[in-house]
Amino acid sequence: MVCDSTNVFSQGSSGSESDIYDNLSKLVTGYKGRVAVACFASNIARLQTIAAVAKENSRKVVLAGRSLRRITNAARENGYLAETPAFLDEEEAGSIPGDKVLIICTGSQGEPRAALARIANNDHSRIKLEAGDRVIFSSRIIPGNESAINQLQNNLIKLGIDVVTAEDILIH
Repeated sequence: MVCDSTNVFSQGSSGSESDIYDNLSKLVTGYKGRVAVACFASNIARLQTIAAVAKENSRKVVLAGRSLRRITNAARENGYLAETPAFLDEEEAGSIPGDKVLIICTGSQGEPRAALARIANNDHSRIKLEAGDRVIFSSRIIPGNESAINQLQNNLIKLGIDVVTAEDILIH
């Protein structure tokens, strides 16, 4: 096996998915605006955790990004996410009240054509975020992506969106 980790040089142990669940829940519970969570589409355990937080808070989950749809379909075909309710498509995001929706987005690394970048630039045809909404980056920065991520987060902040990262609370 060959593997790599962005945390290889970090001292200590990594947190558990249950810790992340607890912290994501704190960020979503009682929040009145829309909540979007950016994460790696390939992290099926994280998608399951986010869906559980959404369910606990009576929020419907919308997937924003082609890779999320592709990976969740593959996961379901292979028996994963079996206990997780079906995710909604981007088209449905606008018809759900802000306090009843949680959007999982691609683009946590600042990729310019990913869903979150298009949302931050008001260039997404189906999903809009506005002042008072919250975006949670449930990922760490991959070295080399700092500039793109900072630009993305600045664009969100300029819209009046509350941005939460792993530097603020253990969410990745």
